[in-house]
Amino acid sequence: MSKPEVRTRWTELLELEEMLSQLTGSAVKLSSGVARRDSLILIGCFLERIAAMKWAELDRASTLQKTACPTGES
Repeated sequence: MSKPEVRTRWTELLELEEMLSQLTGSAVKLSSGVARRDSLILIGCFLERIAAMKWAELDRASTLQKTACPTGES
């Protein structure tokens, strides 16, 4: 995977986070109850998955950096 591809994937993950932020705002406006609770739990699960994907992207970027500069120099 190239650096531009990593940047594109990172941008997409940031966009997903923004969408989830908007969904959270909508979910909070729901009346108290099971639907609101379940919506917030589901949104939280997606946020956790996005965080894991972001860590994976950081790992890929780090691997690319090490491959580009095997001596550790930038």
